[in-house]
Amino acid sequence: MTHEAMGLLICLGLLATFLIIGMPIFMGLLLAGLAAMQYLEGFNALANVAGKIAFNQLLGYPLLAIPMFILMGNLLTTHRIGDDLFSGLHKWFGSLPGGLAIASTVVCAIFGFMSGSNTAAAATIGSVAIPAMEQKKYYRPLSLGTLAVAGTLAALIPPSTIMIIYGGAATDVSIGRVFVGGIVPGILLTALMSAYIYGYARVFPARAPRGEPAPLREKILGLKELAPAVFLFVSIVGGMYAGIFTAIEASAVSVFATLALLVAYRRLDAASVLDAARRTIRVSGMIYMIIVGATMLGHVFFVTGFRDTVANLLLGLNLPGWGTMIVVLAILTVLGTFLDVIALIMIAVPIFLPVAIQSGYDAVWFGVVMVIASEMALCTPPVGVNLFVIQGIAPRGTSLMTVARGAAPFIVVIWVLLLLLIFFPQIVTWLPSRMEF
Repeated sequence: MTHEAMGLLICLGLLATFLIIGMPIFMGLLLAGLAAMQYLEGFNALANVAGKIAFNQLLGYPLLAIPMFILMGNLLTTHRIGDDLFSGLHKWFGSLPGGLAIASTVVCAIFGFMSGSNTAAAATIGSVAIPAMEQKKYYRPLSLGTLAVAGTLAALIPPSTIMIIYGGAATDVSIGRVFVGGIVPGILLTALMSAYIYGYARVFPARAPRGEPAPLREKILGLKELAPAVFLFVSIVGGMYAGIFTAIEASAVSVFATLALLVAYRRLDAASVLDAARRTIRVSGMIYMIIVGATMLGHVFFVTGFRDTVANLLLGLNLPGWGTMIVVLAILTVLGTFLDVIALIMIAVPIFLPVAIQSGYDAVWFGVVMVIASEMALCTPPVGVNLFVIQGIAPRGTSLMTVARGAAPFIVVIWVLLLLLIFFPQIVTWLPSRMEF
């Protein structure tokens, strides 16, 4: 066995061990990478390279946007804007078969755009929607699985912290274009999920009963709850699309716009702002630590030649471009079952982005597809964060597998979207191609 192969084996063996014993993901990535670097390059090189990796990653320009977008999401969460959205929109969907679950999906998509955080969307909307669906006797795996997966729409609909992390992992890609590229697939995934829920409710009406239809006047009045989403969309995405500011600058604009919104609604509260700031510091620190650890691991993959070996193996299959990408996405689906989404992106992008480009796709398209693939990592056991979030707010005694069982059919729905994007990449690339910058 070669020196490089032994180093790779040490790295992967330690990582698997650390994940099995339940070590925090950032610590497992960091220790596995450092141990392999020590074996491969010695202590002096380890100290030099590890320090540079940590320094360069934490000062990466694209990552400056992460704390601001997280703060925007936390401000909206702590001031209960999501509750208003659900109360306004469920009047439009509640009378349909599976209407409350459909309303939850649409509201998660809207609030996900406003917050940029999948966990915030799942927790905020779930805390309102779960009691409503329990009252209507919804089949619990359906209601909980819907919310676990619908919360992941925040990763796809801009502004998205996951897309920013992709911009940090990839090179020479516009985060603003990736943001805009996620809009149409995000709407399409929301529609596909809603169609599945509707079909399920038609087949099993007792598991997702209709609600009472709301009067037209109440429906129209409920639309006013969309005003915050429209204001933030025009302020953030509209500004990026028109070329007024970049995605990084948009992160600061998002916080200013959110504060202005809270002042206009007379909801700005000093204690809630402080709580949002604390949450932001905690979450941002966690994200940066995972990025550093995953980059250490990526360096080991580069030094050992593992990155090039995997890429050459995939391209050596001599499949058409669409076939190669299906294989890549199958690999990502498997990796997502035991890797945190941030680690998955930081490790997988340097390996699979060159493969995607040589298969005839571009970096913006792959960024959106990578984010969609990462959505599956958020709602598949054993490390699917959204599963734990929904279990935590579900009725007492609900098991994690109940949530996972309800989320499983939506993995198929996500794969339907991925196949559409593989065969029709213009779904992603058309809107970014019309941007002003």
